[in-house]
Amino acid sequence: MQQQQIQDRHTSFGILGKAEVLCNTWRRLQSKSVSLLQSMTNIVAQRAATLDQPSTLEHHGVHMSRLVYKQQESLESLIQDLHSVLELFDKVKRDWAQLDQEAARHVIKCTTRPLLLQTKPAPLSTHSLIQVTAVTPAQVQDMISQLAYMHNEEFNYKAMLLSTLPSNMSNQDQIQQLVDRWDAETHIDTSLQEQVAERIK
Repeated sequence: MQQQQIQDRHTSFGILGKAEVLCNTWRRLQSKSVSLLQSMTNIVAQRAATLDQPSTLEHHGVHMSRLVYKQQESLESLIQDLHSVLELFDKVKRDWAQLDQEAARHVIKCTTRPLLLQTKPAPLSTHSLIQVTAVTPAQVQDMISQLAYMHNEEFNYKAMLLSTLPSNMSNQDQIQQLVDRWDAETHIDTSLQEQVAERIK
């Protein structure tokens, strides 16, 4: 019984450790994607300024058509990069789904053991030690399930936002609104991510 509790605890903490890695990976991708979007916002603002002041450009010997072409090239490159980052978000989303299945299997394994193994008490000192840092398989599965769902929802929202990107690049206000929505990550509860990190300290 005691050995089984220790093994269950080890498995639970292993699952939470994987969850923390996925949270950190998602955060890095979020930071990269926001940086790409902010670069796009800057180029859209530059393009607007270019088109608003052609005489100033000519005065400084800058060819407006060449500048607009370079700006467009830069935008297209950034959009491609953002699509690549979205593919990485998709991989993390799929990893969350796999981790959710792993956590569910762990709960099933722990709850379908013979009753004898579940009811035999461990010595108090060992039992107390295990309980101090214990997180039940059901608690782990609940956290992972919620996190997997939230990241799936946020991924779908980001994919939808990315699909609207071309129609939101006509002015700086439009693209900034899109960046703000992307950056908000309204589908993800950061307090749950913090709980995972706290549990494995």
